[in-house]
Amino acid sequence: MNPTSAAEDPRIRARIVAAFATIYLVWGSTFLAIRIGVQQLPPLLFGGLRFLLAGSLLALVALTLRERFPRRVLEWRWMVLFSLLMITFSNGMGTVALQYVPSNEGALLAASSAIWIAVLGAIGPRGHALTVRGLLGVLLGCIGVLLIVWPRGAQPAGQLGWQALILASNLSWAVGTILYRDSALAIGPIAFNAVMMLLGGTWLVLGGVATGELPRWEWRPGGIAAMVYLAVFGSALAYTAYSWLLKRVPADRVGTFAYVNPAVAAVLGWAVLDESLGALQLVGMVVVLLGVALVTLRR
Repeated sequence: MNPTSAAEDPRIRARIVAAFATIYLVWGSTFLAIRIGVQQLPPLLFGGLRFLLAGSLLALVALTLRERFPRRVLEWRWMVLFSLLMITFSNGMGTVALQYVPSNEGALLAASSAIWIAVLGAIGPRGHALTVRGLLGVLLGCIGVLLIVWPRGAQPAGQLGWQALILASNLSWAVGTILYRDSALAIGPIAFNAVMMLLGGTWLVLGGVATGELPRWEWRPGGIAAMVYLAVFGSALAYTAYSWLLKRVPADRVGTFAYVNPAVAAVLGWAVLDESLGALQLVGMVVVLLGVALVTLRR
């Protein structure tokens, strides 16, 4: 289905709006949930069990709906690649880094995924170049994100490696996003996410066991609650909405979630963790939303 024509179809426009709201709001809250979770549970096991739970839930739904699962060897090869790019490397590296990087700063660095998606989105058979209006929106989005986290000040030199890890995780996500957009796999959308999460969660759990996390695992209520929230909403619901959007809306517009997420993360950090929310951050949120509007809205 052509993304542009799909977005113009009034029959699915409301679903597109609902899907955007899901990835904007739910994924914006995941920075807080991950930050809480990794303070109580080892990161790789925490992330791996999150995706195993989410994948199991989606697999049940896909089986109920009789969606097609991977069958051919080539399809399984693609699924392994997607699980590594969009779960193990992307989420795994980000989860590990959020042990040491504040959630607001993690949200700022995650905004780089929108830039990668917009740039890489011009490549391939379904590529589309950014317009001048879209480029202006990208720039405004970056400026707004910087304003949101500016009061935090400079981080110690030791943070550089963890910041770079988050940036690498975002590049991995962007590459997976564009490959999925251009793929023609005859796999049901829910079944696709189920298999991807089950595979990716397995790699993360194996990584946690291999790095000695198992003896540090404890059934702590706060960490378990964060894991369940991330599994049901941050993974099962939001990943499905994201993959559905990629087949109907240009990738650079879908990637604008990375601009809104920091605003949501800043508000939740203020409300839940008592983080400061100054006037400069509020201005930054307005600039972010303006940038998103320029990229996503029609004339």
